Amino acid sequence: MQKKGFWQGIYQKLASPKLTVVIFLVLAAASVVGTLMPQGLSEAEIQRHYGQRALWFITTFGLNDLYHTGWFRLLLLILSANLVVCTIERLPKTLKVFRRREEQVDPEKLAKCSLNCQFTSNLPRDETEARLISIVSEKFGTVQRIDGADHLAAIAEKGRWSPLMVYVVHLSVLLVLCGALVGSIFGFKGFMNILEGEAASEVMLEGSDRGLNLPFQVRCDKFDVSYYDNGMPREFRSELTLIRDGKEVLKQELRVNDPLTYDGITFYQASYGAILKDAEVEFTDRVSGAVRRLIVPLREWVDIRGTRDRAQILRFAEDFRQLGSAMVLLISRDGGEPEGSWILIDRDFHGNKVENYNVKVLHATRIPYTGLQVKQDPGVWLVWLGFAAMLVGIGLTYYVSHRKLWVWAAADAPGKGGTKIIIAGRTNRNEISFEQDFNRLCDRLQAELGQEGGGSKP
Repeated sequence: MQKKGFWQGIYQKLASPKLTVVIFLVLAAASVVGTLMPQGLSEAEIQRHYGQRALWFITTFGLNDLYHTGWFRLLLLILSANLVVCTIERLPKTLKVFRRREEQVDPEKLAKCSLNCQFTSNLPRDETEARLISIVSEKFGTVQRIDGADHLAAIAEKGRWSPLMVYVVHLSVLLVLCGALVGSIFGFKGFMNILEGEAASEVMLEGSDRGLNLPFQVRCDKFDVSYYDNGMPREFRSELTLIRDGKEVLKQELRVNDPLTYDGITFYQASYGAILKDAEVEFTDRVSGAVRRLIVPLREWVDIRGTRDRAQILRFAEDFRQLGSAMVLLISRDGGEPEGSWILIDRDFHGNKVENYNVKVLHATRIPYTGLQVKQDPGVWLVWLGFAAMLVGIGLTYYVSHRKLWVWAAADAPGKGGTKIIIAGRTNRNEISFEQDFNRLCDRLQAELGQEGGGSKP
């Protein structure tokens, strides 16, 4: 019994519209944070931008990777369950009302409706009924007759299904939430830098130190960048070739705002740059004055001729402290521990000293690379489908009303002749527009069927 009571309590909580509002507000607030705070920041970047005190809070709650956190996914799941339970609770009642059909029309109740019209036709009853049904059908659709022995009773409706559109909105929200969950759990977002003329398949995931291998390779055949007169980049583009199982499957030029999509994975032109291949370096021994020139590759030890010393370029930066390109040069003397320093490349600077050498960079060979943002979101089609269903559901919910018209006609009081007609109408929204249409219908009916003693309208 306690278990049953517990689950009943959970079910009742999930059926509460208040829970829907609360979760929506929390998700909205979280989405604002996720929009304002750049996603994918490392701990070092968080500390640099927001300080040490904020580091613990941001990393604990995953605000730097908000949409992949467990609590955000849990909120989406609870909201989905809430919408499902609310629909289960209310849909049967709506369907019951939708299926219910009236079996009789009471003229006394029609006369008490806030929107009704009464008049008497001078035409024969058969002709009156035929023309009455014809005119009403023209304006309100199919007329359902509920004939009595001595009178005409009928109902005409438009938009009877419109109350069901709110459940289309429920379904659309569920589709969007499911798409977001699928994308959050099974999708990824990362970056890859590819040297011109080379191919790569590893994507470095955003906000993580681990990589992900694609089922194909991406080769950068050519990279090109153009500049404005002030030196700012105007356009950069990459000519890419996708290779799968050793075969070229796609060639396409990639530009900013013109992505490439293959096998559900989308590539965006995000950045560009260059890495150092090697440098021609001049070493001047400060003791002997001997000058030696040699080519030093990146991250490879090279012997300095005529000595037991070795040199290596460890790192490269395109803009070191806004001074220009620079590299970290290491020198190991007699096989000992290496020592190094940042060396400027593009400036004629003679103050570079490493160990017992004055160092000068004569020439540097750079290889351009293209920076690609890589994204896979398998739930995106669910999100688009959900948004389309939401637009349709909201549009039909608010712009299509359920209009209902009752028609009753019977012989007038003995001795008066003619046929007495009572028409009443009701709508669930757009009442002013419906009243105008109703009045125009009554005016037309009275004009075509003839009247006696006038009619009554609100």
